[in-house]
Amino acid sequence: MGHNILCYLYKRSVTYIVLHKYGRCLGLWKRNMRPYGGLMQIKVDNGRLLATEYKPPYVSDVHGPLRPKKVFSISINKSKNRTEILCLHGYGEAHPGSIEFETEESDVVFKCCQMSSHAHPKGSSVELSIMIKKETNNHTIPFTIDDQKRLECYMKNVPKYRLTRIEVQRPDPVYPIQPGLFLAHYSAHGIEMFLLKYDMNKKEAEVIKITGDPNVPAGETSIYINLRKPMQLTKDQQLDVNSLLLLEEEDIPDSDDVQPRNQPFVIPPGFSTFLDDFTPTTCEYRNKTLFIYRYFARGRIAGDDYRDPDLISVHFVPFEAHDVFFVLWFKFWDMDGFYRIKDFNI
Repeated sequence: MGHNILCYLYKRSVTYIVLHKYGRCLGLWKRNMRPYGGLMQIKVDNGRLLATEYKPPYVSDVHGPLRPKKVFSISINKSKNRTEILCLHGYGEAHPGSIEFETEESDVVFKCCQMSSHAHPKGSSVELSIMIKKETNNHTIPFTIDDQKRLECYMKNVPKYRLTRIEVQRPDPVYPIQPGLFLAHYSAHGIEMFLLKYDMNKKEAEVIKITGDPNVPAGETSIYINLRKPMQLTKDQQLDVNSLLLLEEEDIPDSDDVQPRNQPFVIPPGFSTFLDDFTPTTCEYRNKTLFIYRYFARGRIAGDDYRDPDLISVHFVPFEAHDVFFVLWFKFWDMDGFYRIKDFNI
């Protein structure tokens, strides 16, 4: 019993020593690697800090699990009685890494100090073949030009991770749908990650890219939502695409001038989607708030390399009971479903 207690106290003290200096690393982080970005979580794991990068699910399944990869760890080397930072990438054993803090609260930079450990023993062609096999789920999905560019970018940036903290707001009943991280199938670019956050003083919300693509990179705001502009549309209005195309923000009364009520939801005829068989049919109103579940918004579009970025009219339709919101892109006759990420605790 006494031995177990001493072991427990020692483990607690080791964790405390690690956290005392590197505790600011704990939490969720956005990888600053334009244009693709990335999502990282750093948490306590068996007496050490463990950094795990999460890639979106395979393109064939937006409801599939995220794909985790351990990146680095911070622990105590018992024999040397000092902190040890290890890179967990590569094909051999864990090897030395380093961490720099750029500011007190924000950016963290992790660097590998032994890149030779990343080379596959059978050469770069075998290494590339293994990576493509992983990205295509054992060759069950196509490997596109977009995938090739993304893979080349990741390979180039393996030695260095520049991270910026992601702040996820606490739940609050005033939000039309609770803030947090979401996945969406973003046209030809595949599945991407997004952060939904609110500014209730301004009655606005943003959908920010955590992962991105050559058109709209990670870190940019994909959608600006005007919570002052709730819409009440009948089923017939939603089926009339021409009327929806003509609807402008100035045509919609402010929320103070609107009486909330339930309203139907239908996908306009001719719109393409990547949705599954389930689609909510009612935009519900909650008595605790003054929100109606459909809002005017602006969506970001751009050419390659973020050329000539512009904002176009879209509709934001949240369904909190189902942890999903839809965005209707009228310019492209397209609707995207954004599904909450539930793979880990935030």
